[in-house]
Amino acid sequence: MEFIVELLVEIVLEGTIAIGSEKKVPMPIRILCACVEWIIFFGFGGLLIYMGYESIIQDDTVSAAFLFGVGVLMIFGGVFIAVKMFRKRKENKQHLEDYYGE
Repeated sequence: MEFIVELLVEIVLEGTIAIGSEKKVPMPIRILCACVEWIIFFGFGGLLIYMGYESIIQDDTVSAAFLFGVGVLMIFGGVFIAVKMFRKRKENKQHLEDYYGE
């Protein structure tokens, strides 16, 4: 069962990354793929935070700290990547407007 889930998640993530980075694919589909990636990314981060919470309840502070840390890093990393992508896109759009005078 674990192998099947791993295979499906790998196919979905690699497929959305490939489709999302392809310039020939229409923009709404690329945005949808990016949203699917972020949902999976934030879901795993939230799951790790929840597992850290459960570890605190069971008095296992070492694993709780590790799980919280990794979960928070995943969520903040996803936010950072999203902000960086939108800023880069905005800068590219501004450069094009300056160049073409629109």
